[in-house]
Formats: sequence, structure tokens, C-alpha cells
Amino acid sequence: MASAGNTGRIIFDVSTSMHWSGPPVGIVRVEREFALWALTNLPDARFAFFDPRRMAYCTLQMDIRPFLVGDATLETLGLPDPAKPGQRKTDRAPAALRSVVLWIGRPRRMLLGRLEVIRLTTMSPRLRRLSGWLQEQLMSTKYREIMVAPNGARRAFFLYHTVVGDRIDLLPSDTLICAGAGWAHSNIDVIKVLKARIKFSFVLLCHDLIPILFPHFYLKRDVDLFQAYMREALALADLILVASRKTEEDCQNYFKQHNIEARKIAIVPLGIAVTSGGRSAAPFLPNGLEPGRFVLMVSTVEPRKGHRLLYHVWRRLAADGVAELHGFKLVFVGRRGWMVDGLIRQIRSDKVVAEQIIMISGANDDLVNALYNDAAFCVYPSKYEGYGLPICEAFSRGKAVLASAGGALPELVRGLSPCLDPDDEEAWYKSIRDWIEHPYARAPFEDAIRDHFKHPTWSEAAKTFFAACASSRDHLTPVR
Repeated sequence: MASAGNTGRIIFDVSTSMHWSGPPVGIVRVEREFALWALTNLPDARFAFFDPRRMAYCTLQMDIRPFLVGDATLETLGLPDPAKPGQRKTDRAPAALRSVVLWIGRPRRMLLGRLEVIRLTTMSPRLRRLSGWLQEQLMSTKYREIMVAPNGARRAFFLYHTVVGDRIDLLPSDTLICAGAGWAHSNIDVIKVLKARIKFSFVLLCHDLIPILFPHFYLKRDVDLFQAYMREALALADLILVASRKTEEDCQNYFKQHNIEARKIAIVPLGIAVTSGGRSAAPFLPNGLEPGRFVLMVSTVEPRKGHRLLYHVWRRLAADGVAELHGFKLVFVGRRGWMVDGLIRQIRSDKVVAEQIIMISGANDDLVNALYNDAAFCVYPSKYEGYGLPICEAFSRGKAVLASAGGALPELVRGLSPCLDPDDEEAWYKSIRDWIEHPYARAPFEDAIRDHFKHPTWSEAAKTFFAACASSRDHLTPVR
């Protein structure tokens, strides 16, 4: 890497983006959008991958843009768990036998990976077509989601050794920026030792502390990883960036509860994509949906988000004949998360709502945009949020939202839509029914949103983000 010179280097951790495949969820989208902006506007920025084999940050020896826009994914099979190395079965296999163990345990994925090397590197068009055809025969639904985009285009599937380069020697003048899911894709103990020895600057984007505040919404292993990471990362950071006053308050309370010296915190907004607005053409909608005749919720399906509450509400609306009378359906858009298999089975097997609740996973940006534009209104009954991008995305299309009063959501709503108690099923039932039966009831909110809602684009948010990072150290590369 180039010398730091007199200005220092920005080292931006993109490990979460490199591990991800498929349409991005909130944290992944934030890291990707900021990295994409830095690629264009910060020529001196360096992008780093935390390599769990070397337990160190390493360079990326190819253009990372395809990974940031979802056109490529990294094969991580066989890599140790960076947060808890030695936990996976393959971690415990002798290095000389690890490849054999993987071929025995995951032969399909290993073969898909080797065929991908041929497809991407061969000079023979015939061999390229043959390797691609063989992959098509081998792909299960699981691997198709990794290797094929929702529009049918192939994602490049790069093996680890073709992407990850040399170890990065961090310098005292460097600033390491972590904006992703560091608890899953890096090792905070390694960062702590390096920082104590080298004394570089460490900037942490804290999206929220929800797994600490509401551990019952998560798997125990994930809670333990998150708690261990945040306990060290919050105390280690020279600057903590948050997207809301509520998350700032949660961090301050955490400092007091754990006797951590107060750290510098700055609030930086997240962004939204620029859209043309307007109603999309009906053919873009999935079968069975009509413009203006469905209620939309965009979110990963997980216990905290309120899908179960909406299922109960919609069941009542269906039983009362309201949904059928007005031709309305409820649409859930988002990947399946954790601890929701039972709920999904229940919804799909419930004859009362089976045809009225539509679940869409793996939607690309075009489909999500069409659904936002054609929804009658949106709902977001999450128990607690550190921000709430779906609120901003709905508002940017002029859509009124029945939102929760949990966490930072009232900050984002700013009176432009109602905020309801996330535990009050009766309030949600009455409000959704009222907005279905009486469109004029939501019209004042739609007018207020069109007149008063303003929010940064991703470009504007990224510029603010990196300016805040630069302000933490005078010698950082100026933001252009």
C-alpha cells in the first residue's frame, strides 16, 4: 500500500459486504453505500477485509465494486469464524486435511467453486459455457440464491485466495473505520491489541444496541458475540458515529452502566436512494397484486419487527371481510431471518390468510421500488429501531406509514405519520382498517409528507459520514 505521507490513510473495513450475498439488508446497504461513495470521492481510501486465517486486515487485490453492487460474492466456505476461531469443525481439522474434509462434507459447493474458477479464468468460450452448464445442473435453491441474481444474471463467485491479498501494516497515522457487522466479521480482540501497539484511530458506526437491550429477540450465540464485541469496541473507539439521538442515548447509558469513560459521539444520518417516484406499470408487480390495493412492510422477517402482530391483525381483517371487500392484501418483503420458521409455516398453512398475505424474499431494488410506488400505504410495527430506513424509503415515495413508537422511529417520522404502540394490537387493527376503508383518513399525512419530508441521499449521507470521520483527526484525507 502507498505511504501514509502527511495526511494519513482511511482504512475502510468492507468485510461484511464481502461476506454477503443477495439483496442487502440495512447494515450491509449502509456499508456498501458508504464504500461506493468512497471509491469515487476518496482516491486515497483503502478497503480492507478481515482475514480470519491470518487474523489480520488484508488488502483486496481486485476491483471491489462488483461486490458492493451485488454482482459478485466471495466464497467463504472453510474460512474460520473470525470472532471465535476454532469453533467450527473445519477449524479443528489439520491444515493439510482441511480441503479433504470440505470435499467430504460439502462436495456440491466445492465443485461449484472449482467450476467457477474455470468459468472466470478460461480463455476458451466452449469451456466457459460447459462449466456454466455444469454449475446449472448442480445448483440447489440455496446455491442459486448465492450465484444467480434475482434478474437471472450470474453473480461471479470468487474463491478467497483470488480476492484477498497481502496483510495491511497499519500505521499510527491511519484511521480504521468499521461500519458493518464487526461482531460477526472481525475480531475485536485483535483490533484492540493492534490499537494499543500502533495507536491508529478507530471509528465505529454503531447502528444500535438492540441485541443488548432486547436479547430475547436473537439467538443466544449472536447475543453473546454482539455483547463481547460492543463491550470492547465502544470503549476502544476514538469516535462513535450513530444515526439517531436514541442510539446516542443508548450508548451513553451503556457507558454509565459499564463504567466506561464517555466517548466522543456524533450523529450522522443515513441515506436513501434517489427514485423517480410515480406509479410503476402493473406488470412489474407479482401476480395477484393490484396497484393501490395492498399494504406493504419492508423488513427482514425476524421476531422484533412485528410480523406476528400484523399476521394477527390481518387475520381479523380477513375474518371480518374487510380485506376481501376492498380487495386488499398484505405484502411482506424481506429475507427470512432467525426464530421465525414457525410463524412462516403458520401463515402459509392458515387458510384464512394464505391468499391474502404475500411473502417475497430476495426482491431486487427494481421490484422493491415498484412495490413502494404501488402500495396503498406502508406499515412498520417494529418493537425498537436504531434508525428505520424503510420509513424514509416509504416517505420518499410519498407513502404514509403506520409506524411504531419504538426506539428512534418517532425521530424519523417527525409527526408526518402516526406512531403506534408496538404491543397494542387493537390500535393497529383499528388504524389499518380505517386506512383501508377510508383512504381520505391517510390523505392529510400523504400531503404533509410531500410538502415537508426531506432526507439526505446516500451521496449526501456518505459525505457527512466521512467528514465526521475526518474531524476526529486533523491529518485525515480531506473529503472532496
